[in-house]
Amino acid sequence: MLFGMAKHPSTTQKGQDAELIAQEYLRAQRYTILQTNMHTPHGEIDIVAKKNSEFICVEVRSRNTSTGIPSELTLTSQKYKRIILSILSIPWLENKPVRIDFLTIVNNTVARHYKDIRWDMVNSHKKLLYAF
Repeated sequence: MLFGMAKHPSTTQKGQDAELIAQEYLRAQRYTILQTNMHTPHGEIDIVAKKNSEFICVEVRSRNTSTGIPSELTLTSQKYKRIILSILSIPWLENKPVRIDFLTIVNNTVARHYKDIRWDMVNSHKKLLYAF
C-alpha cells in the first residue's frame, strides 16, 4: 500500500492473468497448450495450441466492463498482420494446418471464442470477419 491507497494490478499482470484464464478454458475444450508468449521477430503470439491435427495461434484480449471498449475492437489490421508474419516465421509450423483464434476475457471470464478469424482486406471498412 502506498500513501494509504490500495495497489492496482499492472497492465502486464492483468494480461498475464487473462492468458492464464484463456489457457484453462482451452484445456477444458481439449486443446493442448504447446507454448505461451511465443516471441518472434514480428511480435508475440499469446498461446500456441493444438487440437486434433490442427495448430491454433490464440490472441487473448481482456477488458473489464468499466472500460466501455469491447475487446473485439482492439484487434487492429496491424496486429493481425503481425500474427500472420509471426506464424510464418515459426519453422515447426511450416506446411501445417494453422488457424488463428481470438479469445476475449471480460471480468476474468472467457466472454467469446472466435475461431479461425480472418481479416477482410477487400472490405473498405476493414472489418474482421468471424467464422463460428
